[in-house]
Amino acid sequence: MAKISFEEWKNSMSFMIDDNFDNSFLQTITPITRLINSSCRNFSDPNELSSFLTTDSGDISSLIKLKAFVSVIGLSEERLKRVVSLMRFRFFGEEFRTEWAVKRISRTLNENEEFRNLLIDFFINGRNSRIGREMPLYYMRNFNLLNADFITDLSEFNYVERILNDNEIQGKYSNEVGAHVERIIQNRLDEYQQTSNNELRYEIQKEFPLLNKNIDFLIPNVDAPIILIESSYNITTGSGQSKRADQLVELYGILMRHNANHRANRIIMLNYCDGFGWVGRQNDLHRIYDSSDFVFNQNQLHVLDEVLNEYY
Repeated sequence: MAKISFEEWKNSMSFMIDDNFDNSFLQTITPITRLINSSCRNFSDPNELSSFLTTDSGDISSLIKLKAFVSVIGLSEERLKRVVSLMRFRFFGEEFRTEWAVKRISRTLNENEEFRNLLIDFFINGRNSRIGREMPLYYMRNFNLLNADFITDLSEFNYVERILNDNEIQGKYSNEVGAHVERIIQNRLDEYQQTSNNELRYEIQKEFPLLNKNIDFLIPNVDAPIILIESSYNITTGSGQSKRADQLVELYGILMRHNANHRANRIIMLNYCDGFGWVGRQNDLHRIYDSSDFVFNQNQLHVLDEVLNEYY
């Protein structure tokens, strides 16, 4: 079978359209929104805010609460990382090498009282805190936990929900879409199994020793794969796409060497890329195209069927 052209692949890129998925995602923000509405009156109290950010509330983890909190006070997760980097260097004398992820920050907030007290003081008092005196006003321009009008805003559902939706707080929309794309591929494989070949078998997220990497889909299994499928969905552009392309170029080189030496056991590489973020990084997308035996996306799912017909 022929590989679709790069132009055909690129021009078929699209947003992931699934209203049921989007509505389900939006509903996940409701619980944390209501929790902020009901808790915000106590945010100006250091002990109460400390308790809010270090305890789970039912299914809402302290990590989710921290992410939501920094969003509604106008800080953002990325700026929180910068603040914590300054804390580690300036107040804890660490030899700084890499930034902490928000998950690490949340864990330290729970475990280290001095760290927690410094950060809580910063959240509440802004420039009039030890950390605030080291930070530009720009970072704190929206800090208003001592302002009664702002607290009234935080008690309103629509106000908080809009902020959380705009900042994709609950699980990050793009990450959730990526997981949903994998379900789309899996559903297509299941449909093929039911309608075309009931002997189709596959495994998901298994480390393939030849490539020393977890592969999204291995057909039929990790021990004797015939087809490998990797998927990627990007709403926006970013340097991670170049790293993704670098990785796939390297993996395909290993596969080509393997296939040259094991012609009877050739392994096919099938790459799924979608989202307009890839249209904005066409050089990286072209590198992935060149490092694939076949390519597809949501509008080209028939390619998966054709590959299975040809090679399985």
